[in-house]
Amino acid sequence: MTLDKYGFPIEGGVFTTAKTINGSVIALNRHMRRVLKSAMELGIEIRSEEEIRLEIVELLHSQPFSVGRLRLCFFNGGHLFTHTEYEEVTAPVRVTFSSETMDLTNAGHKLFPYDKRLEIRQSAQNEAFEDAIIFNWQNEVTETSTSNLIFLINEDWVTPPLTAGVLPGVIRGIAIEECGVKVAKLHITDIPQVRAAFLTSSLKIALPISHIGDYKLEIGAPSQNLEAQIRAKALPESVS
Repeated sequence: MTLDKYGFPIEGGVFTTAKTINGSVIALNRHMRRVLKSAMELGIEIRSEEEIRLEIVELLHSQPFSVGRLRLCFFNGGHLFTHTEYEEVTAPVRVTFSSETMDLTNAGHKLFPYDKRLEIRQSAQNEAFEDAIIFNWQNEVTETSTSNLIFLINEDWVTPPLTAGVLPGVIRGIAIEECGVKVAKLHITDIPQVRAAFLTSSLKIALPISHIGDYKLEIGAPSQNLEAQIRAKALPESVS
């Protein structure tokens, strides 16, 4: 199998990435539902869920890590599952703005090749930021290159809607369904109203943002409370 420089099969397809803790997978059932739904909608034939889970079990047993990154890639004619050690990011991070506009083609599916997304992140990191906020053609906030966003505006925690071009992230879903986060359109002009913010992803879970550009955000009780709620709901699940 030929891989690109980021470790993805060159054929192109759909994938999901999950965090593992001592051989269990955080929110595995949500990951499975999303990737199976995307494969069905995109016409990618994949094996049964039972076969997939069995292979995941074997992989996690053969490559054990206390904290790991499980990546499941599916494409027409095959699949690639990998499990690597993951070093957690815990300190609040800075984000900037991307000059790229969100491509709404196949929005809602987590697709590879993933090079454009990773290049956006690398460009931000070259400037000492963790990631960059991407806007759509209407200058609405979408997400960063690899994470969903949650903002505290006035007294409400809000996240952009899927219709803006946002991936239905697993942790985003938990935050909305179980932690009281609301869904609302956010324009670039709303950024100065942001009091606090998080990056959410299957690896970062809920990572506080300290700065958007040069704008310093709060990291106080509201942020600590929401982070604790999300982490309490993002629990590891047995694969079997």
